[in-house]
Amino acid sequence: MNSSNKWLIIFAGIIGALAVIAVVLVLFTQGKNVVLLPADTPQGTVQRYLIALEYSDYQLAYTYLSPNMPEMTPYNEWLTQNQNRPVVQNDWGATLGKTVQNGSYATVAVMIETSYPGGMMSSSQSGIPVTFELTETGISWLITSPTYIFWIY
Repeated sequence: MNSSNKWLIIFAGIIGALAVIAVVLVLFTQGKNVVLLPADTPQGTVQRYLIALEYSDYQLAYTYLSPNMPEMTPYNEWLTQNQNRPVVQNDWGATLGKTVQNGSYATVAVMIETSYPGGMMSSSQSGIPVTFELTETGISWLITSPTYIFWIY
C-alpha cells in the first residue's frame, strides 16, 4: 500500500469518526424537555424570558421586562439596540440558580454558557453569571435588570 492510500484511509477514518460524534451529539442533545416553572414566580418569569430569546421571539421576551425602568425604551428601539450588534457566537444556554425573594423584590441567579467560534476545529466556551432583578406587579413578576441581552452577542 503506497503512502497516498494510507493518508486517504486515515483521512476517511477521521471524517467517519467526526460524523459519528456529530450524530451522537445530536441524539443526546435532542429531546431535552424543559419543565416550565410556574409563570407567577420570579424564576418562571426569567425562564420564559430566556426561552423567548432562545427562539428569537423578541416581542414575547420584551413583555417580561418592566416598562417602569428609566432605561427602558419602546419595543422597536429596544429591538433595534439589540439587533444592531454583530453576532459572533454560535450558541448559548442558561441554567437557573438561586432565587432570593424579599416581598415584592426578587433576584434570580443565572449562569449563561456561551460558545464562540474559535477557528476551524475549536471554539471558546465561557460561563457568564447574570443576576436578574424582578419586581412583583400583582399577579406576575417583571424583570427590571438586565433589560438588554448582551450575552447572545
